[in-house]
Amino acid sequence: MIYFERFVNLLTKLCDRVAQAGVVAMLLLVFGNILGRKFWKPIFGAYDFVGFIGAVIVAFSIAYCAMKKGHIQVELLVERFPQRVQGVIDSIIGILSLGLFYVITWQCVVYGNDMRRAGELSMTALTPFYPYIYGIAFGCALLCLVILIDLIKSVTKVVKG
Repeated sequence: MIYFERFVNLLTKLCDRVAQAGVVAMLLLVFGNILGRKFWKPIFGAYDFVGFIGAVIVAFSIAYCAMKKGHIQVELLVERFPQRVQGVIDSIIGILSLGLFYVITWQCVVYGNDMRRAGELSMTALTPFYPYIYGIAFGCALLCLVILIDLIKSVTKVVKG
């Protein structure tokens, strides 16, 4: 379990680095597009690429945020319960979250396959959508692994009491 957790942590950190690079790329693209409009001509497909990069940023950073417990949680009431009850509540939330993001991952893969078969392209840059949809699926799958690790810890908390 320790090696699996280390592997998932390393993978989430690498994906977060990709998301950080995406923020820089988006900044440079928007800045370059503004300068291009002012002095010469705009960057072709900038609007499409900003949307694609935004999808990469969110998909590749969400698992790291979950790993670091960066999401909003309302613990005002739950933290007053005994450890075992907290573990049960965390386990239920973990199961529901894992189910939700599993379905999102699966549907993103299905949707990506449909977009690939249909040959859907962006409006201006004529870039295929499906690689970005697969990237979202990958980010959600990685989030599922983080949630699974937290779920195992919660169940362990319940069993050990």
